[in-house]
Amino acid sequence: MRVIDGHAYLGKTVYMDRSPERLLQDMDRLGVDASVVVAPPPGPFYQDANKYVSAAARSHPGRLAALYRANPLYKGEEERVGEALRGGGFAGVQLDPTSDGYGVNGQAARQIVAVAERHGAPVYVHSGDSIFCPPEYVADLASSFEGVNFVTDRSARAPRAAQACGNLFLMTYSFPATAFQRGHTEGFDLDRLIFASESPIGSLDVEMKAAEVAGLDDATREKILGGNLLSILKL
Repeated sequence: MRVIDGHAYLGKTVYMDRSPERLLQDMDRLGVDASVVVAPPPGPFYQDANKYVSAAARSHPGRLAALYRANPLYKGEEERVGEALRGGGFAGVQLDPTSDGYGVNGQAARQIVAVAERHGAPVYVHSGDSIFCPPEYVADLASSFEGVNFVTDRSARAPRAAQACGNLFLMTYSFPATAFQRGHTEGFDLDRLIFASESPIGSLDVEMKAAEVAGLDDATREKILGGNLLSILKL
């Protein structure tokens, strides 16, 4: 079984400082085979951070896959996203409407998603149970782009919002270990759950331990800890 961390941060900001070497050390220590990496917040400028993430992924093929952190408000971002997905070393796109101040269903964000659609790339959207970018808005966007696979945060309202969207995947962070332990997983589509640590803002150690104690059967464990992600992203 291939274990993949579906969303981790790489680089340096006021929130964190992590090099590729440190990330790989943590992965090796915990038995993680690969990670999907992205530049951390805050923005609004990500050009240098994206270059750092891309260089790391190119240096460690098969172990790191990069997401291009896009800010649709900047002129020329569509072209930059296209270049990133075409030959820039990126496997997908990350949108963060709340941090960067735009509507996830607005025209600017939709233009970026359209570029991802042309390249067959998944789109990650930072979401949550708030008025800024709730899961219902992400589900609406996913319904408008059925040819794009979307990945967003698991939250209290996310399972219901995603229920009718076969192209909307939810990250496990923070891993719902007790829901599995108690058999309360009816609200989760196990084919659309992706293991993610959000480390080092989150904790890879904690998320791996939660997955271990959740009592997953082998088939479910294989899906959530890597198989589901590999169905939508080349790594």
